[in-house]
Amino acid sequence: MLSRTRGSLLCAVMLVAVVAAVTSPILLNPANAQYQPNDELRMPKYVEETGFWMQGPFREYWETHGGLYIFGYPITSVFLDNGLYKQYFERAIFEYHPEHAGTEYEVLLQRLGAIRTEPRMGDEPFQAIDVEPDANCDFHDLTGHRLCFGFRDYWAKNGGLSNFGYALSEEFDERNEPPPAGDGEVHTVQYFERTRFEWHPEYKDTQFEVLLGLLGSEYLAEHGAPADALARQPKDLPPADPTTGLKHGPHVGYGFNVVWRGDDQSAQFHQQTMDKVNEAGFSWIRFQIGWRNAEPQPGHYRFDHIDRLVDSARANNVRIMASVLKAPTWATGNGSDGLPSDPGAYAEFMRRLAEHFEGRIDAYEIWNEQNLSFETGGVVDVGQYVDILKAGYNGVKTSDSNAIVVFGGMTPTGVNDPHLAIDDANYLRDIYAYNGGEMKQYYDVLGTHPGSACNAPDTSWPDNPGCEAGWRDHNSHYFRRVEDIRQVMVENGEGHKQIWLTEFGWSSSTNPAPGQEFSGHVSEQQQAEYIVRAFEIAKQEWPWMGIMFLWNLQFSTMMDPSDHKGHWSVLNSDWSHRPAYEAIKAMPK
Repeated sequence: MLSRTRGSLLCAVMLVAVVAAVTSPILLNPANAQYQPNDELRMPKYVEETGFWMQGPFREYWETHGGLYIFGYPITSVFLDNGLYKQYFERAIFEYHPEHAGTEYEVLLQRLGAIRTEPRMGDEPFQAIDVEPDANCDFHDLTGHRLCFGFRDYWAKNGGLSNFGYALSEEFDERNEPPPAGDGEVHTVQYFERTRFEWHPEYKDTQFEVLLGLLGSEYLAEHGAPADALARQPKDLPPADPTTGLKHGPHVGYGFNVVWRGDDQSAQFHQQTMDKVNEAGFSWIRFQIGWRNAEPQPGHYRFDHIDRLVDSARANNVRIMASVLKAPTWATGNGSDGLPSDPGAYAEFMRRLAEHFEGRIDAYEIWNEQNLSFETGGVVDVGQYVDILKAGYNGVKTSDSNAIVVFGGMTPTGVNDPHLAIDDANYLRDIYAYNGGEMKQYYDVLGTHPGSACNAPDTSWPDNPGCEAGWRDHNSHYFRRVEDIRQVMVENGEGHKQIWLTEFGWSSSTNPAPGQEFSGHVSEQQQAEYIVRAFEIAKQEWPWMGIMFLWNLQFSTMMDPSDHKGHWSVLNSDWSHRPAYEAIKAMPK
């Protein structure tokens, strides 16, 4: 036992490593706690070992209170139990307490130690004693038990009262549950309100000499959980966080922009496309829906051409984001295909579209590059886009509340002329400032299009300029432009939302199109290296990054060789692989 009789021998060696130590006592009035949520630690994280997502306040608590070392892996998804959202871990059960939202006590640990030992309170180890604390032992007056030597060190260094609660017993020997809930062996243990400490002499002089009992696994084995809470979750799309209602994608999801056909002979083309998506190890596509084609006359809808692509993607386990743009001329009133004059018409179209594709299209992007006058009908107007964003969001959510709504991807530019374009970072600032920031209510994730030109992904202006041929004198020419966009989000209190790159990539051509001369300065091998590095940056440096849709997979197969869109493709016109396709196929995901 780690008691007074043997503890002196172990005291010197039980210096357990600190893992995200949190030692603050629980406040009598948690609502007064001063606390600032960590947006990055609330982003979704998929746990491959057990197949469950951690996100929101549960993930933040896990990361900041000891992580794997203290709590083990998640063994359920989040589910509602007795009026509280809970998630089971191997060694603990997390509970979300909305009455403490905005404080560090919105997540509390279920008192598993107390629950497990309630029938044993009459046994000798659980009887309160009356002793004075000394140099080797603390004494928990509220429960009448000592905390000594190595167990005391572990308790103090790994979360203390907030993680473990007060001691409920003295140290004693107990046989563990048989596998898989335990190892079936006898250990010296001590129970606390929320957990059980175990001494493992086989790990002497390591941080694992004291381990926590698998109380979460034991409780689950005895009491069970709903079947849907036990089922492995899909890796390519986390569920909405039920504690906050927020929707995200995975941290770095893999998608392609694809060109598509709507005719009744398109099946083979779509199947070839899906085969290449799957072969690359990607799981998402982004395609554009022209409103003008799907509602050529008011109230006359045709979705059959879209069905052909969506059905093919679904049959091949590929998720879908649809970017909806290009208004019919009857909706603009000015002969253009830009933003409609009546947001209500767009809201009704999006309602009908989301109703038809409920559960089949996962995300909807509200317009595309709306900071570019070419896409809006002649002028860039922040207020007009906010009205369309609101209309699109409400239309989608009315028919499919589970669909993700994406703020339209902005074009990277340093121009500030509303008749041409508005700098994307400035445009986003103006959007947030418009009408008291009302747009924050009408998107789940923010879309943007970082620059590239002929600049490598690690370069930026002015500290680390890139391509000597030009296209280097403004940060909008660089992939890391997305960091400027992220900063604007954070400054406006939107750091808890993800960014999705709805278009990004590098163009390579020996015969560049006019206006795209930079593609002549990027070899096919460089294109491959730059794309792989871009994914690496997002995985290693950007915890807020969601789906990254590469521009593009196979436009080359349908475009004239002189069309610049084909120069961005990672497949050749005959569906053979460019080096970029082979590189992304081989990279870790």
